[in-house]
Amino acid sequence: MSRSVVQSLLAKQEFDEVDMARRFAEEYKKEPNRGYGMGVVTVFKKLLSPKCSDVFEPARAQFNGKGSYGNGGAMRVAGISLVYSDIQDVKKFAKLSAELTHSNSLGYNGAILQALAVHLALQGELSRESFLEQLIGHMEDVEADDKSLADARALGFEDLPFSRRLKKIKEFLELSTVPKSDVLYELGNGVAALRSVPTAIYSFLRSMGSDPDIPDHYNNLQRAIIYCISLGGDTDTIATMAGAIAGAYYGEEQESEPPDGFTRWGSLFKKNNKPETLDGKRHKCGSSEKRKKYQHEHLFPETETLRASCP
Repeated sequence: MSRSVVQSLLAKQEFDEVDMARRFAEEYKKEPNRGYGMGVVTVFKKLLSPKCSDVFEPARAQFNGKGSYGNGGAMRVAGISLVYSDIQDVKKFAKLSAELTHSNSLGYNGAILQALAVHLALQGELSRESFLEQLIGHMEDVEADDKSLADARALGFEDLPFSRRLKKIKEFLELSTVPKSDVLYELGNGVAALRSVPTAIYSFLRSMGSDPDIPDHYNNLQRAIIYCISLGGDTDTIATMAGAIAGAYYGEEQESEPPDGFTRWGSLFKKNNKPETLDGKRHKCGSSEKRKKYQHEHLFPETETLRASCP
C-alpha cells in the first residue's frame, strides 16, 4: 500500500483520494491473501463496488461508526512527506490518505505523526532533542481538536496520547539504559497506531548511538530495524516505519552492501529503477534544493517544473 500511495501521487501529480482509494482496493483484489485485517477487507470490498460514491464512507462505517485506529495508515504514509515540503500539506494529506481506511483520530493522527517524523528527518542533521521538541509541538496542536479529544476519551486514553508518548521517549533517551519491558509497557509493539508509531520513532532515535546488544558493524539504519524486530509484536510494520524515518535521515549511504546475514537492501524493492519504487524509505533530500532535484529526477521526470503544491 505504500507503493500505491506513491503510484497515485506520481500518476496524478497531486493528492487524489479517489485514485488512491481505487489503487488500494485493486491491490487487495489482486492479492487478497496477503494478511489484510478483516476490517480493512470490508473497506476494500465497498470501495470496489460501483455504488461507492464517497471513498471515505466505508472507513467511517467501520466498528459501528467509531472507525479503525490501527497503524496501516501510518505504515504507508512516507511518500506524502517526499512530495509535499510544506509542513501543513504534510499534515493535511497524511490525514486524508489515512482516512481512506482509518477514520478514528487515533489512526489518522498516527499517520500524521509518522509523516511529520519523515518530514523532519528529511531536513538533515537535527539533534534528537530538537527532533522531539518539534514533533511534540506539532502533535499537541494536531491532537487538540474536539474529535481527537473525544476519540481518545472514548477508548479510555488520556488527552493528547501521542504527545504524551513523545514526552516519554524524551525521558527514555535521557537514561543510559531502558529495559525493553519498559519500552513495551509505555510505547507498545501492537497493531494500534498509538502502540507502534511512537515505538518506531524511539527505535530510530535510540539507534543514533551505539547499542551494546547490536554489533558495531551494523550502521544506524540497520540498528533501528534490528531493535524493532527485537521488541517482537507487529515487527514488520514498526520496522517499516522506523526504516522510513532512518532512510530519510541517513540516505542511500547507509544502504550499501550489508554485513553477512543481512538481505541486500535493494532486494526489498523492485529491481527495476522505476520511480514508483522510490517510496521515501531510501532517499535523503532535506534541503529545498535537494528535494526539488529529487522530485525533478525521480518523482516527476516528465515535467519541466513542479506543480505549485509540490515546491
